[in-house]
Amino acid sequence: MARLVEIKKGSRPQSLKERLKGILTPKEFEYLVSSFDSLGNVAIIEIPDELVKKEKKIGQALLETNPRFETIAKKAGAHKGRFRAEPLKVIAGKKRLLATYRESGCVFQIHLGKVFFSPRLGTERLRISKLIQAGETIGTLFAGVGPFPIVFAKNSLMKKAVAIELNPIAVKDMEFNIAANKVGEKVVPVLGDVNRIVPKKFKGAFDRITMPMPRGSEDFLDAALFGANPAGCVIHFYAFAPASDPFSALEKLITKKAKEHGFSVVFLEKKKVRSFSKEILQAVIDFSVKAQK
Repeated sequence: MARLVEIKKGSRPQSLKERLKGILTPKEFEYLVSSFDSLGNVAIIEIPDELVKKEKKIGQALLETNPRFETIAKKAGAHKGRFRAEPLKVIAGKKRLLATYRESGCVFQIHLGKVFFSPRLGTERLRISKLIQAGETIGTLFAGVGPFPIVFAKNSLMKKAVAIELNPIAVKDMEFNIAANKVGEKVVPVLGDVNRIVPKKFKGAFDRITMPMPRGSEDFLDAALFGANPAGCVIHFYAFAPASDPFSALEKLITKKAKEHGFSVVFLEKKKVRSFSKEILQAVIDFSVKAQK
């Protein structure tokens, strides 16, 4: 499973810090980020500006201390563009950013740098799998390469998941992953814009909806509510919010939008998913809606 890995002294084989002794100065060690994202055969590490001149040596050291990796890449900027892909630069190993990643009994192909993918939502995918009731039809919005619907298909008794994604490269990876995990009878990939597709083709179709949009999920709440089954639907809404008060404004927005669509709303769970910076974090709010009589 991909995870945030902390390299510790004394680990076998030799730790990254031990391998870099004599390569980095004591001052440079103060800037070293010794954690990284592990995506199967690829590791993604952050290289501070102060260490750019030694990034290749750091990458090679990480490669040597972790033989399971074939490629070491560094974060080369923030997520950007309409597909929110994270720019990456290979600094050691194979010049290939195609990851093979495993999670919750599933395997995924991911064209890193061309699609949005977060291994840090693995716990969330499994959490929701355990909440899914037998026979549910699920709308997985912003489906990416398919981790949410495919994990659901392998770890729940859902009937079907409609997986909607705007990025054509991500949809290609998702189609590959659906076949690789043998869930083609349960997961339906759809290329297109959530705001256009859901109101036109999936009005009232979903018993449960996931919304793991990297940024701007608030702009898609109307579409999600169009897709909600009037008899009852649970929505898992992810958003970036102020760390000081991550839930208040989101709950007000959800209540307002639900009312506009003729729904009553019940908040089921709210939690902090991960930190983004000192001021911002990603939060999730689970809520149910039902058409008012």
